[in-house]
Amino acid sequence: RFRISGRALEGHRRDGHWRGGHGAVYVSNMAPITLDMIRRRAEHNEGMVGNLEEIALHQQEIEKIEALGQICRHLKILYMQNNLISKLQNLHRLKELEYLNMALNNVTKIENLQRCESLQKLDLTMNFITKASLLTVHTLDACPKLDDLYLMGNPCADFGGYRAFVIGTLPQLRRLDGKDVTPSERILSKQELPRVTERLMKELRADGVDIEEASRVSDARDLGPDEDDIAEVLAMPEDERPWTAATRVAEQREFAAQRDANEESKREHNKRLFNPDGTKKQPRREGFPDLPDDLDDVKQCNEPGLTFRLDDSDDGDAVVLDCVVGKYMDTSLIDVDVQTRLVRVLVKGKMLCLVLPEEVKPDASTAQRSKVTGALVVTMPKAFRKPKRGEEKKDEYVVDGGGGVEGSKGGVGGSNPGKGADAKNAKNAKNPRSLIKELGGVSIRGIVRDAHTADIGGVTIA
Repeated sequence: RFRISGRALEGHRRDGHWRGGHGAVYVSNMAPITLDMIRRRAEHNEGMVGNLEEIALHQQEIEKIEALGQICRHLKILYMQNNLISKLQNLHRLKELEYLNMALNNVTKIENLQRCESLQKLDLTMNFITKASLLTVHTLDACPKLDDLYLMGNPCADFGGYRAFVIGTLPQLRRLDGKDVTPSERILSKQELPRVTERLMKELRADGVDIEEASRVSDARDLGPDEDDIAEVLAMPEDERPWTAATRVAEQREFAAQRDANEESKREHNKRLFNPDGTKKQPRREGFPDLPDDLDDVKQCNEPGLTFRLDDSDDGDAVVLDCVVGKYMDTSLIDVDVQTRLVRVLVKGKMLCLVLPEEVKPDASTAQRSKVTGALVVTMPKAFRKPKRGEEKKDEYVVDGGGGVEGSKGGVGGSNPGKGADAKNAKNAKNPRSLIKELGGVSIRGIVRDAHTADIGGVTIA
């Protein structure tokens, strides 16, 4: 900022510029209150501004109070002395403010403090509050907890009945300019207030002061919000919105819209889980339900509402089911069951049941969870794999000793527990598809397989 002494500056300020008496223009380097400035001054609170209760913004060449109500609404102590502030404004949102120090500024009126209900101490020492501005002292009557006020060093203090006028107007004061207000002084001031007010008005008229203009103060409570102003506020980022009546209306509308959306979401959730009489629609399953004799009668379902993908593997040898079950869901809440023509996944007692496009080998299937995304991947090798180019065709499948299904040329190998007769085994060997059907589904619950790649990782399904 350019500092000009003497009579070099005889003009006035317009649009952020000082105009000198000789036509020179001096640019004002106003320091706005920004989030970065507040963070730098909040080192005692580890740079956190959301719960900041005290901040010192003195000697920052600030010309306008702004952003404090949006950035740190829980301020209790605010030091803004020795700046260039000419108007008290944008403090209405500081409902918890207890001490405001505005000494050594350019304040000319006491205004816009009507919503600071918690204000206890106000320091306006060495400002430019004139004798006519005593007519604005009554606005502090809206601060019932205010008991300590400093107006010394202002032109208004030169008025002969200054102390009696202030104490009579603000009966809640206990200290004025650092001097205690005694009960007897309060009573006398109240009695003398009409006479002192009449003398003040007489002197102001003699000085040619416009009484009505001198008494006029700004109070955002009296401003009716305009729809255009509300729309403009809604388009602003939240931390850049001014604290006005339009801002309050805009934020209230945003809150109401969010509340209605939450209530609608809650109603939709209740519709899915509860009947109109309040009873729960479907209790959590303890396990997989029994399958009917004919698997064609099984109906597909997606009770948990999972996002899934059912497709062939890259080599075409398996059917792969990829389910998004949540990264932080515990694996103990997930269970998987594979049948020859269907796969079932149980997530928190809700079942996903899908019919497979081809018959698969249940006992060779694997279930894995990604350690990165938590996705569940069920890999089910196809029972009848199409031979690749140059590969000898295998058209018969037998049961090995371990119960697995393997393709081989020739007769039946191994044993088939539960089937009993060799003749039936030989018959099934001639018709491999019927063999798969007679084997039935094999649950892979409890089966753990390691991941093929390090990125996915294997997680126990048990």
